[in-house]
Amino acid sequence: MTPPRVALASAPAYGHLYPLMPLAYALQRAGADVHVAVGTPFHGRLDFPTRVGFPEEATLDAITAEVMSTFPEVRDNFRERWVPSFFGNVIARQALPTLREQWATESPDLVIYETMFPAAKLVADELGARAITFGITQWSPFLGSLPAVALAADQGDERKPWEVAGTSMGFDGAGYIDPFPASFQTLAESTPESRIPVRTTAWSEPAPETDPSLMAPPADGRPRVFVTLGTVSFGAVDALRTAVLGAASTGAEVIVACGPAGDPAALGDVPDNVRLHRFVPQAALLPTLDAIVHHGGSGTMLAAVEHGVPQLIVPQGADQFFNAEAVERAGVGLSGAAGLDVDGVAESVARLLDDGEHRAAARRLAGEVAATPSPDDVARRLLEQL
Repeated sequence: MTPPRVALASAPAYGHLYPLMPLAYALQRAGADVHVAVGTPFHGRLDFPTRVGFPEEATLDAITAEVMSTFPEVRDNFRERWVPSFFGNVIARQALPTLREQWATESPDLVIYETMFPAAKLVADELGARAITFGITQWSPFLGSLPAVALAADQGDERKPWEVAGTSMGFDGAGYIDPFPASFQTLAESTPESRIPVRTTAWSEPAPETDPSLMAPPADGRPRVFVTLGTVSFGAVDALRTAVLGAASTGAEVIVACGPAGDPAALGDVPDNVRLHRFVPQAALLPTLDAIVHHGGSGTMLAAVEHGVPQLIVPQGADQFFNAEAVERAGVGLSGAAGLDVDGVAESVARLLDDGEHRAAARRLAGEVAATPSPDDVARRLLEQL
């Protein structure tokens, strides 16, 4: 019997690809023939079958430049216009020819695509394959409009991407896989009826040169705090340095990830209790943490939730301000959205380390996550429906 063919598809960005990987492995364990369609720098790099799902030469910097030149009005309302322009229009137009060529021979039976990569849904629909969305950010009806934006772009519709998004706020997918705990979501009542809850599971690529001491709590018993502004930090070197110095002033051991393209030297001199790295395997580090200071990317936020780690969010862009509000509302952390100096970060981190209220709330939410169906449970369910 031929195993079912499953394609997972993602924009070529860490925070978009990584959340899908636990389900990819689970589908493979369940007996499916699985590949991940993705672009640079991940195609061919993962210890998992990959396909070219995005033009190799189309970097995120180049796409950003195209968005700003094609839709300069984005600057007038960045919050509402950026996502449909960047993900719904430009990235979709870049990805559609590549996906069509790739899947014409692959003929997947099931396509699972992350929220911001609607081109995959269009090609799946053309092939008659079932297409299911995987949520990489909190649900809102606005996200349900992205396939309509991509279709309009593909058909040469002259309306602006945000105009299409504003007139198509529904969800017509075959299913919505959601790793966000229901009690954590701002708009939980509006999630699609086809919602499939899945346990959020932190995942990161193996890093063979990682210092083994990072995988165990500090030997001297002091607390450990992780500081990161993610892999796309909007060039916020000053914000990262502020976060590092603030966390370090609490006396905790501070582990810092500057990002794969970041330069630890750019942070200048740091205290002796700070350890600088470009990249840290976050999934392995999380169980050793007492607190985390980060940008509010959904992947990092959910990973902290999974492990019951109190968090301080210092948002830099995208959906990070939205996530900061959710963390504070749930009582599992604090928001630095209004801006924090070194003393403000220090005060917030000290509060997370000392205040049992945030830790207790974080552990309660981690319990909710643990009770959610695992990726293996969801993988079996999806394959049974084919």
